[in-house]
Amino acid sequence: MNNNEYLKTAQEIIDRAREVGRAEKMKLGVAAAADRDVLAAVVEAKQEGIAEPILIGDAKKIHAICQELLLDISDIELLDISEEHRAAAKTAELAAKDEIQVVMKGFLQTSTLLKTILKAEYGLRMRDTLSHSALMSLPAYHKLLNITDGGMVLEPNLEQKISIVQNAALVANALGIEKPKIALHSSSDYVLPELKSSLDCAILTQMGLRGQLGNIFIDGPLTLDTILLKDAAEAAGFHSPVAGDADVMVVSSIDEGNIIAKSLVSFAGAVFSGVVVGAKVPVSLVSRTDSSLNKKSSIALAVILAQRIRRS
Repeated sequence: MNNNEYLKTAQEIIDRAREVGRAEKMKLGVAAAADRDVLAAVVEAKQEGIAEPILIGDAKKIHAICQELLLDISDIELLDISEEHRAAAKTAELAAKDEIQVVMKGFLQTSTLLKTILKAEYGLRMRDTLSHSALMSLPAYHKLLNITDGGMVLEPNLEQKISIVQNAALVANALGIEKPKIALHSSSDYVLPELKSSLDCAILTQMGLRGQLGNIFIDGPLTLDTILLKDAAEAAGFHSPVAGDADVMVVSSIDEGNIIAKSLVSFAGAVFSGVVVGAKVPVSLVSRTDSSLNKKSSIALAVILAQRIRRS
C-alpha cells in the first residue's frame, strides 16, 4: 500500500481488516466479555471475517446476554472465568503465548486490564508509555484524523509525548501512510514562553526536523483551525506540509483530547475507532456509549495494527 492508497474512512478500515482476517486469521481475546454491545460487535466481527474471537468471562452472564440479543456464539470459544482480574490475567497469558493477537476490553476497568497486560512476567510491553489513538472518520474532513492521547496519559511530559508521537506514527503506518503528518496542538499558533504546551510543541518540532522522531512530518504549536483547515493555515501564513492536512493531532492533556474527540462524535457525525498502542498486542478500547459501528471499526483497527506490529 503506497501513500496514494492509504485508508481514509472507518469503512475502509473495516474493509481492510476483512482482508487481513482472511489472510491471517487474527485471534481476538475479549476480557470480561459479559457486555451487551461488545458481544454484539464481536459476533458481527466474526461473521464478517475480521477476527476469530475468544470470549473470556462469566459464561452464565455471557449466555444470558446472547440469548436476550439473539446472538449465536455456538462456534465461538468461551473460557468461563467470572472474576475480572482472573479474566484479565488469562487474556494476558494468551497474548504472551501468541494464542491471541488482539485484545478487547469488555466489562471491566481499563486500568485492571492494562496493568495486567503490562506485568513484566508476560513480556508484552513494547514502549514505556502506552497511548490511546482515537481515529475520527469525519464527513467534513478529507481523511482520517488520529486524536491522541485522550484516553490514557493525564498530562504527558515531554518524554511521554515522544512516545505518543511514535505510537501515533505506528498507527499511521498501519493505515498505509509511510510519512504521517503530525500536528502538535496548542491554544496558540506561536511559541509563548508562558504557555508550556507551546514550548513542548516547539521542542518536538525541532526534534522532528533533526530526524530524532522517525520518518514523519511534524509541526507545532498549531491551533485546531490551522490543523484542520487549509484556508485557515494559509491565512495565518503557515505553509508546512502539516498545517491544514494533518493525519494526527497530538494534544497536551487527556481532558483536551477527550473533549475534542467526543465533540466530533456527538456534533460532527464522526465515526470513532479507538485503540491503545504501545504493547505487543493492540487493545481495542471504546466507551460503553459508543455505537456498534464504532466498536466494530475499533476491532478492525486493532486487527490492522496487529498485522503491522507482527510484520515489523
